Amino acid sequence: MDIQNFELLDGVQLSIFAMLVVFLILVLLQFIIYAFKYLPKEQAAKSSGTVKKAVSEASSAPDEEEMVAMLVASIMAKDEYKGDVVIKSVKRIS
Repeated sequence: MDIQNFELLDGVQLSIFAMLVVFLILVLLQFIIYAFKYLPKEQAAKSSGTVKKAVSEASSAPDEEEMVAMLVASIMAKDEYKGDVVIKSVKRIS
């Protein structure tokens, strides 16, 4: 393929090749994205859902200070116990 003698057929071949490369990359990305659901989920993702559920179960309408206290307590307990934490009640100790 010479630049001086570039014909319509050469352009069509080049275009088809470029489109095939793009579609092959898209199919490869599709398989990679599909494989993400088989990867193990992180522990942090599970514990954040448990914290949200525990906060909603603790009381129907907690004020902002209680919410912050519950979240901080669950974060501290998660580090210590290495597992899911459920908060059942909140008491002020100061």
